[in-house]
Parts: sequence; C-alpha cells; structure tokens
Amino acid sequence: MKKLLSLLLCAVLLLVSISALAGNDASIDFQDRLQLRGTLPEGYKCTILSQSDLTMECAVVSDNPAAPCLKIFISFNESYANTQRLGDLDAETLELIKAGFSEENTVSFDMFETASGLSLLMVRETGEDQDFLDFYTVCQGHEIELTLVAGDEAPGLALTDEQINNCLNMMKTLDILPVQG
Repeated sequence: MKKLLSLLLCAVLLLVSISALAGNDASIDFQDRLQLRGTLPEGYKCTILSQSDLTMECAVVSDNPAAPCLKIFISFNESYANTQRLGDLDAETLELIKAGFSEENTVSFDMFETASGLSLLMVRETGEDQDFLDFYTVCQGHEIELTLVAGDEAPGLALTDEQINNCLNMMKTLDILPVQG
C-alpha cells in the first residue's frame, strides 16, 4: 500500500512539474476580426501597447528584462483585402514583400509552418550578430509581423542560438483565426 501511495505521489509530482514547464496558453483578439493563439514560454506575458481600428501593437515580454522580446504588429492593408493567407499571394507580390525586408539588412528567407498549418515567411538576418528574427504573414487582409529582438537589459543586441530556437518552438504553437461574430 505504501509503495502504491508513493508511486501515485511521484506520478502527481511529475505531472505538476511537466505542466509548470509547458508554458502558458495565451490569445490576443484584434478588433473582433482576428485572434492570435499560442503557448508562451514560462515567465512571459503578452501586453497590448497600442490599438486603433486598423492597427495593433503588442509585446510578449519576460519577467527577466535581459530575455528577448517578441513584438507583434498587426495592420489592415486594403491591397490584401481579399487575401486569406500568405499562400494566396502571387510570386511577384511575395518578392516585393521580401524586398522590403532586405532594403536595410542582409537577410535570408525561409517558409515556416506552424503546427496548425499556418504559413509564415521567416526573415533571418545573416552574419554573426543576428539582432532580429522576423516572421511575416497575411490573414484576411491583415499584415501580421512578429519580430524577436534582444531584451532591454541584454548584454548585447545579438540573439543567441538558444533564444532563436526557443522562439521557433514558440512560433510552432501560433495560430491565427478569424473571430466568429
């Protein structure tokens, strides 16, 4: 009986430990049109910084001011009013978007797909000191950009490989859904 009780207690402690490391599910609603959902790493929270009828800016920040920050920008673009997803854009439009990212920085591009099937254009700064990692998509006429940058009190502006991998893991949980009215 004592063995069974101790095994049960170990199992409960293991489940509590795993759930504590799993992170927090979070969602952001934008103007009753879109909802962004994902799992934030432990110690992170999402805050809306500004919002209007056509734009929203958020930040996913850690309790640790040296940890990286994910900035989220959402804006309605009339040019994409009939565009449901990034994959609906033609090759020429996608190349114009890429050109906008490469005007000021030397970057590489990859397509990144989340667990829910959402396609994101991943923009990675090339070189040794990567100071940002960017994800871009279009959803129901809205441009959505998510940018990982170093924290306010980070020792330098460059992101570490571990920080980039953690961001990629978080982005895998991202989904963007229309809000059902």
